[in-house]
Amino acid sequence: MTHPAEDLPKEGAENEKSRLDEELTANTTAVDLDVDPDDSKAHLINANGGAGSDHVDVKIIDGTAASSEGEVSFNGLGKDEVMKYADEPFWRRLRWILFILFWVGWLAMLVTAVVIIAVAPRCPPRPDLKWYQTETVYQVLPESFKDSNDDGIGDFDGLDPKVDDYIADDLDIKVVWLSNIYETDSLASELGILDHEATSASFGTTPDKMRSWMKSLRKEGKKVILDLVPNQSSKNHTWFQKSRNGDEKFKDFYVWKATTDGNPPNNWKTLDGDPAWTYDDVRKAYYFHQFGTDYPDLNLANEDVVEEIKDIMKFWFDKGVSGFHIKDVEYLVENPDLPDDDADRSQTVNYKGTFEFLEKLREVANQYSDKPGRERVLFATVYKANKNQTMSYWGTEDKKRLHIVLPLMDKFDEKCNANCVYDIVNSQLTDDTDQWLGLALGNQYTSRIASRIGAKTVNLHAAHALELLLPGSAFNYYGDEFGQLNGKVPAADRLAFNDDYRTPMQWNSGPNAGFTSEGVKPWLPIGADYVNNNRKAGDAHFTDGTTPLQAFKELVKLRGEESFQWGKTKLCSPNDNIFMFTRKATRFPYFLVMMNLGNQTMYESLETQKCVESKEEGVVSFHSRDEDQVGLTLNFHDNPARLAPGDVVVIEFTADD
Repeated sequence: MTHPAEDLPKEGAENEKSRLDEELTANTTAVDLDVDPDDSKAHLINANGGAGSDHVDVKIIDGTAASSEGEVSFNGLGKDEVMKYADEPFWRRLRWILFILFWVGWLAMLVTAVVIIAVAPRCPPRPDLKWYQTETVYQVLPESFKDSNDDGIGDFDGLDPKVDDYIADDLDIKVVWLSNIYETDSLASELGILDHEATSASFGTTPDKMRSWMKSLRKEGKKVILDLVPNQSSKNHTWFQKSRNGDEKFKDFYVWKATTDGNPPNNWKTLDGDPAWTYDDVRKAYYFHQFGTDYPDLNLANEDVVEEIKDIMKFWFDKGVSGFHIKDVEYLVENPDLPDDDADRSQTVNYKGTFEFLEKLREVANQYSDKPGRERVLFATVYKANKNQTMSYWGTEDKKRLHIVLPLMDKFDEKCNANCVYDIVNSQLTDDTDQWLGLALGNQYTSRIASRIGAKTVNLHAAHALELLLPGSAFNYYGDEFGQLNGKVPAADRLAFNDDYRTPMQWNSGPNAGFTSEGVKPWLPIGADYVNNNRKAGDAHFTDGTTPLQAFKELVKLRGEESFQWGKTKLCSPNDNIFMFTRKATRFPYFLVMMNLGNQTMYESLETQKCVESKEEGVVSFHSRDEDQVGLTLNFHDNPARLAPGDVVVIEFTADD
C-alpha cells in the first residue's frame, strides 16, 4: 500500500505539504528561543500561566546579567567571598557558642538518662517458670470418677465433660493426671500391665481417640499426664512369656537367676515381707519381683528394655501427652550383684542405677520439649528417699533427671501439731527453681487427708494451704478438695489393699452419689458419708464459715500471685499451735500465711515474730472462717492476730521499694 502523498503529482505533493504545515502552525504554541551558548539557566515562561495553547516564550537568562528592572540576580557566594566572613569575630563566636551548646545539651541528656536508670525502680525479676511449675494438677482414677454407661465403672465418656465443667471451669485447674488407663490383668491392680500402648476396655476409648481429645484440650491450655510403669509388667505380658521360654531377644528382659542348690539367689523380700524370688518351671530359674509373684521386675540394666520404655514414651508423646508420672521410681533398679543382706533396702530401693536410667528418659522428654508451653514433664512420687536422695532424683546441670520430685505430706494428721508441720515442710523445702518440689497430701496408696485429720476437720483448710501456697507444684487427689473420706470396703468386695482410698467420687447426695445411675452396683462401694459430704454440698453457701471446697478454690486463685509462684520462703513455728510462713518475691506484694493447728484460740503479735517478715499494716487476702474479713486493712503490730482453732489467715503486705 502506498502513502496518499505518493499518489499526488510532485507539485500537488508540495502543495499538500504546505497545507499541512499551515494546519500544524495554527494548532501549535509558539516558542521563541533566545539562546546564548554561555547561558547556564533556562526559564520557561508561559504568558498565560502555561494553560491551554497560549503562546509560550522560553528564554535562557544569564544568572549574572542585569534584569529588565536593572537588578542583579543573586546566585550564591563564591568560596573567596565566604572565606572573607569565616574569620570575622562575630561568626567565630557564634560557631563556638553553638558548638558548646550542642555538647552541653548532649551531656545533659546523658546525665539525665544515667540518673533515670540509677534511681528508677527496676522491672521486678521474673524467673522462667514452665507450665508444670505454675499450674495445679488434679489426679484422677478414671474407674472411680464418673460412669457414663452404667456398668458401674468410671470411663472416658464420664471423665471428658468433667474435665471441662468441673476441673477446669469450677476448680480452675488445667492439668489432669490420669492413673490406671492401660490394659491390665484386672481392675484389682494397675501394676499388672499387659500392653503399655493400649487402654483398658473399661476405660472406653482408644489411644487414637485420646489423641484427638488431647489436641483439643491443648488448644484450650489444658494438659494431660499419664503414668509410666517401667518397673514391672504382668506375668501374662508377651515380654515375660517370651522371656521364660528363652526367646533370644527377650531372655534378659526380666531379672532371672538360676541356682544350683535349689534355693533363691538371696534373702531379699517384697514390700509385703514375702520372698522376692519365685521359681519358674519353664525357665528353670528364679525371677525377681518386688510387688508380688504376678508382677515380675523388668531388667532395666538391659538396653533393649530401656529402648522399649523410651518407645512407649514416644508413642504417648506423639498422641499429645504432656508428661509422665514415673511409677514406683524408687524400686526401678537393684544391685546386679545380688548381695544377700538387704535389711535396710539399700540394695533394692533408691539404688544408684536408677539415676542413670532416669537420665535416658529425660533425654526423650527433652526431644519433645520443642516450644515454650509445650515442655514435657517427668515427675515421680518418693516415699523413702531422704533429702540427699531426693536431690539425686533431680540430677545436676549436665545430668538432668526428673523435673519434679513429689514427697507426700502423708504424715500430716490429727496428731501433727505446728512443730510437726514445721519438720515436714523444712525437711524437703527448697526455693531452687531447678529443684522443683511437688506438694501432695495423698494418693491412691495413702489414707485420705480428711480421714487422717479425723475429728479436727477444720484443719483441712490448713492442709490445703500447705499444698497450694508452699513453693512447688500442687497435686490434688480427686475428692480431697471437699474432704472425701476413706471408704470402708467389706472383705467380700475387696480387690486390693488400697480399695478404701479409691472409692468412687461423691458428686452429690443422690443415688450412688451421682457416680453411676440408681440401681447400678459401683465397682467399689460408695462412701457411707456421701449424703452430707460431696462436691455439691461443698458449694453450699448456707453453712457456717467457708467450706473446704470453697476455701480450696480461693487458695487456687491466690496461688497465682507472683510471691506464691516463686517468692522466697521463711518458716516459723513459735509454739505447738501456730505455724506460719511468708512468701516474698522481690518488689512484688508479699504474703504471710498463719494457721492455728491447736484446740484453743491464739493471739499472735507479729511485732515479736522475727522469724517471718511483716509490716505494720496488711490486707486480709483469705480467711478460712470469716470471709467478711477479706479485704480489710488491719494493724497487726498494735493488735495481735486472733486465730481460732483451725483458722487459716493470709495477709498481703505492700511490696518493698
